Amino acid sequence: MNLRAILRTEHFILTTIILGLYLLIGGFILSDYLLWDSQWLLALALALVPLVTQVQSQKSVPISALLIAIGFAILSYHLHNSTLYFLALVTAAWCGLQAVLGRLSLFPLLLLMVASPIFKYVVNILSFPLRIQLTNWAVAILQRLGSEAEAAGNIILINGNEFAVDPACAGLSMLSLALLLGIFILAHLQRVEKKVWPLWFIGLLLTGMLLLNLVSNLMRILLLVWFKILPDNPLHDVLGLLCLFFYALLPFYFLAKQLQHASFEPATPKPAASTISLRGGLSINYFLLLGLTGVGVSINKQKPLVASEQQVTQLPGFDMEKLQQGVTKYSNEAMLVYLKPVQAFYSTEHHPLICWEGSGYKFRHVQQRQIGADTVYVGELQKGADTLYTAWWMDNGQHQTINQWDWRLRMLKGEEKFKLVNVTVAQKEALPQAIRSFKKQTNYLMVHVDSDRIR
Repeated sequence: MNLRAILRTEHFILTTIILGLYLLIGGFILSDYLLWDSQWLLALALALVPLVTQVQSQKSVPISALLIAIGFAILSYHLHNSTLYFLALVTAAWCGLQAVLGRLSLFPLLLLMVASPIFKYVVNILSFPLRIQLTNWAVAILQRLGSEAEAAGNIILINGNEFAVDPACAGLSMLSLALLLGIFILAHLQRVEKKVWPLWFIGLLLTGMLLLNLVSNLMRILLLVWFKILPDNPLHDVLGLLCLFFYALLPFYFLAKQLQHASFEPATPKPAASTISLRGGLSINYFLLLGLTGVGVSINKQKPLVASEQQVTQLPGFDMEKLQQGVTKYSNEAMLVYLKPVQAFYSTEHHPLICWEGSGYKFRHVQQRQIGADTVYVGELQKGADTLYTAWWMDNGQHQTINQWDWRLRMLKGEEKFKLVNVTVAQKEALPQAIRSFKKQTNYLMVHVDSDRIR
């Protein structure tokens, strides 16, 4: 057998083992944090990885990326933050593999980031106001075209039919697919044209894909409503894919190709500045894996404690149960309430969309609603034949909001920590009264705890 072929085989096995160790550590440390419920998305990303991976024989470690990975790891250790640990893990793995495999393009890292649960969490949470805005834009356009359309949160009402702009349908959920295919297009153009995309330009183009995806979704909503294509119609999903292709992917391809021709010169091979031996590459990965393991174990052992000002007490008329991560459950015959404390301004907030869907429920008809002087999110939860009605908002006893940036900025400035308040009832008409009733209890609770702390 050819000696070079033997060396290539051994090198492939070694690289696979190192990659497997990173995956093993990540799976063990983040097993309770990452919910891989979009298997098709992960499968597509993994299928595209070999197609976008561009390897140079020169083995090196990008110092800037390595410092970023170390920074993420240090922050995750001090803040006990799993999101930062996930970012440290994937960045460190990308750096470590380059020390044994060769210089890698950025595209595989971007693919896995987009396919990760972290990206889905962000999209699900931040897309609430976006879906409502899309609904308003669609209704405004339909009214200009002469249709008697009305907007009710993320619902379009027209001629007795309801059209919901929900994350479950093939609309905004296409954002991940659009970005995955956009990354593939950029990698393909770089390979064919031999012109390397600068990092800032990749970010700019993918931002453009976000805007094109927004246009695609708006066109999809308009066409579904105009032609009265309901969710049970097979054309519902087909139309979503066609809009994605014609209004997002096709314009993105021609835009990227034109900009690449006009803006960049063909890449010229540069002489290797330095090399890393096999022993050096293995040593780098050893220390990265060792550090990630230590930080991960520390994060799992030292979960952030709920601060004293986040403590809760028994409320009259409610059964109380303390759950994990400081969550408190209140229940009686009329309502079910969860109080979910937020550790810091950078933390996730146990969003109802994620928690309820993890229990098998699907969100529908999400909208903003005015209850008294305050605005809350309301929605329907469906699981088989069962339907529940839920509302949620952020509250720190002094200020109530549903705006992500509002409560995060207030916590950054040093204001009282916020809790996510989630009220759920069995009857739709009972929800407003349940909210008013519990807010009186919550105000008592907040004042009681604050005064105890001051004394």
